[in-house]
Amino acid sequence: MDFERSGSSRQHPLTSPAAVGLAAIALAAAIASSAGAAPAPQLPSLGQAAPGAVSEYDWNSPRVRDLVRRAIERRSAWAADGELVDYRAHARGHIYFLYDLGRGTERHLIKADQLALDLYWHAPDRARQLIVGRRDEKVLPTNIRYHLDHLTVVMDNLGDRIRLGEGSEVRDAVHPAAPGALDFYDYRLADSLTLVLPDRELRVYQLDVRPREPNGPGLVGSLFLDRATADIVRMDFTFTAASYLDETLDYFNIRLENALWEGRYWLPYRQGIELRREVKFVKFPAGGIIRAEFKISDYRFNTGIAETFFRGPTVVALPQASREAFEFEEGLFDALDPTVATSPPSMEEIREQASRILTESYLQRAEGLRLAVPGISSVFRFRRAEGLYAGPAVSRSVPPGSTLLLGGYALGAERGQAQGWVRFAPAPSFDIELGGYYRDVADASPWPVSSGVISTLAALIDGEDYREPYWASGGRLTLGRALGSARGRVMISWEDWEPAALASDGIVDRSYREVRKLDDGENVALAVEFEKQPVMAVEAVGGASWGVRVEAASQSIAGDFEYLQAAARAELLWPDVALGTSVRLSGAGGAVWGAGIPAQRLFAAGGRGTVRGYSFHRFVGNLYGAAGLELSRSVYQAFVHVALFADLGWVGIEGAGAARAVDGWNRLGRPAGAADGTLIGVGAGLGLVYDILRFELARGLRQGGIWELVVRVRPDFWDWL
Repeated sequence: MDFERSGSSRQHPLTSPAAVGLAAIALAAAIASSAGAAPAPQLPSLGQAAPGAVSEYDWNSPRVRDLVRRAIERRSAWAADGELVDYRAHARGHIYFLYDLGRGTERHLIKADQLALDLYWHAPDRARQLIVGRRDEKVLPTNIRYHLDHLTVVMDNLGDRIRLGEGSEVRDAVHPAAPGALDFYDYRLADSLTLVLPDRELRVYQLDVRPREPNGPGLVGSLFLDRATADIVRMDFTFTAASYLDETLDYFNIRLENALWEGRYWLPYRQGIELRREVKFVKFPAGGIIRAEFKISDYRFNTGIAETFFRGPTVVALPQASREAFEFEEGLFDALDPTVATSPPSMEEIREQASRILTESYLQRAEGLRLAVPGISSVFRFRRAEGLYAGPAVSRSVPPGSTLLLGGYALGAERGQAQGWVRFAPAPSFDIELGGYYRDVADASPWPVSSGVISTLAALIDGEDYREPYWASGGRLTLGRALGSARGRVMISWEDWEPAALASDGIVDRSYREVRKLDDGENVALAVEFEKQPVMAVEAVGGASWGVRVEAASQSIAGDFEYLQAAARAELLWPDVALGTSVRLSGAGGAVWGAGIPAQRLFAAGGRGTVRGYSFHRFVGNLYGAAGLELSRSVYQAFVHVALFADLGWVGIEGAGAARAVDGWNRLGRPAGAADGTLIGVGAGLGLVYDILRFELARGLRQGGIWELVVRVRPDFWDWL
């Protein structure tokens, strides 16, 4: 079975009843290949519009309206077919509860559920679902309870008025093939595809659908219709912002795929739903996501189901012991694993398709001015160079753009600070960000080594904040674009640097590590970044993540520094390799060259974030490499984890420019220099409550290694803290 563009006629050997109807499998490939196609593809079967005539590809052309009219009639009458009295089928599905750090960012798993259902239907419109199997696993603590329709299958093609969340999330949105829909929606021919079956060819038309009144409720997406019968083959859609009754809802993405059974009935085959919620009273970079996938198979027709069977609730469940004893054929995390999951297309593609049909301003709510917390430490923190800092942040969102303003005062440094950022996304895969900042406390470390809250607590308790701070004022323009599973960014920045100094506000009477007196001057730089985020729910399915950054500055163009810096990081996780043990490999490296290298662009090593078991940033240079190995497993349910780890690292100094930069690094504070050979640190860790809080004890084995106690939280929480 294959989908091809108009005019194709290649045959396929698949002959099973299910294969005959799995139109959705090949539809994904066809959609992907047509994503960049012109708005009016060549479809010979429809003919060409005469000069001055209405094109078949315009909104609401007569040909398209006639096709939709047939779809409405067919959808209303198909159950009246006297030959189909009843059917029963099996459904198997996964439901995942995840969190992210903002729309489009990496997603991490909180809870996984797997369900098995038996489906029953009787003409004309009786349906019942029996939950016969269920199992779940928590990766993080949660008490989430799902709406009933998140746990079950759509058997009635959503009805004429769509209700989700048992009517509390979306209610009474008109179905695009319901009576009266022609007066409510606009329709446009988007593509024509051919489904090649062993005994026939089926033509399928893809129609774009949008509400005539985009400020009102309605769905936005694609409707796939069998050309001959006008049956619904598939629906991919989201909703306008006005459709959502729950203020915390950010979006719904839904995919419903049907299969052809008995050569005449398009019935559910595969279904997917994804919804995202976020806090509305304050802007915070976090969202909760529910993602459900179901596959329906093993249809049996006209088995003589008694009508009395459908009395009572439409969804019932077997006793808990029976549900837990059910033997699933698939793994609990299979629908997350990109090497196993095959459900097309991705929910992100549905959103992108909707954005091409209707502008993002109608798909996402506009938000007035409200308080924002980009991270706890962005509004409240304690640092060696600032003392106590406090300040509010506000945001405003008018899709497809948003604005963020931050301002505050550092009591110890007696300095005010301010930042402003404007982000605009002209396309789902492309965004532009422009920002300016005054007296921002920047960090000379190429990568963060602790969360902001841990830095605050460590500074108050131990006089160490795990930062190498300096003041930076300036601006930055960033262009970002999705590149397959990775993302690329190009950044142009101008900054005026000023050395920071130890600030004392008298809140805590203790000694602190000296603040290094780094270089001052202007820096104009061009940077290019490529980043691959971890796969969704990496903690459950494993996978790799990596990032590469190259930055250049030249005095001949502008500024006081001249250098070329390259840095890269990567991490690979294998969960549950053997006996419940997970293996994590990590690596990092970098180099900077040039005649005018600033101290801020050197690489430091020692202590947390680099090679544990050494004084913090005891070593520095322009050449750097590090690697780490960790073995971890749970020893008491999800509440206690143990880990063993080993770190390797090396720092070198090469060239006169690097030597001068190291001299600048050592103007104030404990002198640092190159490592004499490889640094080695080993240790053990104890993780508590789903490994959210980790205590690690490390020992450096050579070059003045020490015993080091590291207290940290899970790295995927750092942006919040």
